[in-house]
Amino acid sequence: MPVKKIKKYGSAILREKSSPITDFGKKTQDLFRNLEQTLVKSGGLGLAAPQIGVGLRAFIAFDQDKKHFFKIANPEIIYTDTDEEIDMEGCLSFPEIFFSISRPKSVIIKGFTAAGKQIEIKAGLLLARCFIHEIEHLDGILIIDHASNKEKAFWQEKLAQLTSHVKK
Repeated sequence: MPVKKIKKYGSAILREKSSPITDFGKKTQDLFRNLEQTLVKSGGLGLAAPQIGVGLRAFIAFDQDKKHFFKIANPEIIYTDTDEEIDMEGCLSFPEIFFSISRPKSVIIKGFTAAGKQIEIKAGLLLARCFIHEIEHLDGILIIDHASNKEKAFWQEKLAQLTSHVKK
């Protein structure tokens, strides 16, 4: 499977709501292989299908503690902690740009594995942040949507460079 090019801020697909996966056959297996290989090459923690140009509800996340890839289809957040943590957050679709974002300290999600088995996962801290970030991608929500006007102004030049080079 080839490594895919990551869509950058300004690409229309990043703002679209993704469609549910209904078939866990070869196409879905290929999608998860593409996501994994692209994520490994990029050095990121998570990657959603729209970021490689696929409008399906799928993402992959790497758990650094357990050295494990979570491959999740049709994820839903079923619980978020009321305690939140503010941290700097980046995105492979926003290279070298970071925003200060408040996220719940823990989350429980449900969805399906790449093989179509229903699962429920509790995640904390960095992995919780990653899961929420990737699920937002599936709904067309981006980190810039959480940014303050001051942060957007600070990154204005880099953001303009991203959108000027993006194929829509």
